[in-house]
Amino acid sequence: MKKLFFIVAFVSLGSLMSFTEVEKKDCSILKNNSFKYKVGSKDVLIEFGDDEYIEYHENKKYYIKSEIEWISDCEYHLIIEEATLPNFPFKTGTKMHIKIDRVRGKKVYYTATLGGRSWEWKMTKVKKK
Repeated sequence: MKKLFFIVAFVSLGSLMSFTEVEKKDCSILKNNSFKYKVGSKDVLIEFGDDEYIEYHENKKYYIKSEIEWISDCEYHLIIEEATLPNFPFKTGTKMHIKIDRVRGKKVYYTATLGGRSWEWKMTKVKKK
């Protein structure tokens, strides 16, 4: 009976640990890939280079170019260099902090922080055209 108790306790503990284990993130998906996210019903295309980030709006009619300053594989700053998007509220040199929260398949969930405000968002990997 004691043996059975220890076996059940061991299996239960192992199962519990598998649920609470910290999710490991592989953020290598970001570099040199393309993603999209939605603003309302419109898709925004993002292209990540090694040190450049370009966000295209309205089927590449407008763009926002930023320098990427990598802090770690899963964390970076975007520093705005140029924007043609009408009524874009941020100036050249504005710095946004991005931290990847998790990666699931083609979806990347992240938290963006700018000017003391943060928001959670997601982007989906797409094939480069």
